[in-house]
Amino acid sequence: MASRLTDNEREFALWRIKRARAGDCARRVLIAHKDKSIGDTLAMQLRLKGLQVIHSQDLKSVRALVLAWQPQALVLDTCLDSESGYVFLRTLRMDADATGRLLVAMSNVWPADPVQTLKDAGFDAHCRRPCSTWRIVDLIDAFFFAPVAR
Repeated sequence: MASRLTDNEREFALWRIKRARAGDCARRVLIAHKDKSIGDTLAMQLRLKGLQVIHSQDLKSVRALVLAWQPQALVLDTCLDSESGYVFLRTLRMDADATGRLLVAMSNVWPADPVQTLKDAGFDAHCRRPCSTWRIVDLIDAFFFAPVAR
């Protein structure tokens, strides 16, 4: 059974459960993915859920969008930041708890991007390539629309 759980975590994991703040009418998601077709497909699926979505293919524009647009959720293709040791993400992690921003990794095939490395970098969740985009859509949907437990 433990092996099965490890296999699942290697494919998809949610380490920190977060909910978007109540009363936040703008629901913004930034998809940072270098593959245009993957990013556009994910963006379309999230727009169908009523979310505002921007797809960017390079880290420079992602940095600018995070500052200017203030998305509540960021889906990051890990290959955009892994060579730096996730410097960009670690910087975002510092204010993610204060802002409530959800940080989701779309990681490389196993064994690249070990799970512990992604956790240590500060991601809240990850989905490993090739992954089912519905998992990310469901995760983001729950972040914005699931009722907060009292």
